[in-house]
Amino acid sequence: MDANGNSEAQDGYGSGFFLRVGGVWVEMDEVTDIPIADPTADDYEVTHFKSPGKTKEYRSGWNEPGEGSLVVNYIAGSPTDVALKEARASGEVCPYESYVPAPDDKWMKTEGFLIVKSRGRAIPMADRMQQTVNVRFTGAPTEAIATEQRDVTP
Repeated sequence: MDANGNSEAQDGYGSGFFLRVGGVWVEMDEVTDIPIADPTADDYEVTHFKSPGKTKEYRSGWNEPGEGSLVVNYIAGSPTDVALKEARASGEVCPYESYVPAPDDKWMKTEGFLIVKSRGRAIPMADRMQQTVNVRFTGAPTEAIATEQRDVTP
């Protein structure tokens, strides 16, 4: 909220998602939904016979980086389609970067690693074709403000 109480909410226009497959960075074309790794923590019990108030006690454990779905307009045989197919078939861990709008004409860059678990393609009769790519994030993601998105032009 600004100093006058007005919302500063933004839409995702201009957002980008990049995946490195086979050593080559590819910008995913026609993205309609970007997953953001949002780790959660496991917990473990540390209750003992003298726990205060006869109440169970817990501690925070390992972080789980989570899963998500990247959704793109499905264009069969496009560079995006080929890269996603290759990433799924290889089973390899792929570096990724996502960029979403941030204040002052900057980008919130999230980067990390993921594996492509599945690609679901929907071909409806009277609507756009879409591909939903289920991913598992692996390792700890990082976030930072960036002034521009990755350039993958040759």
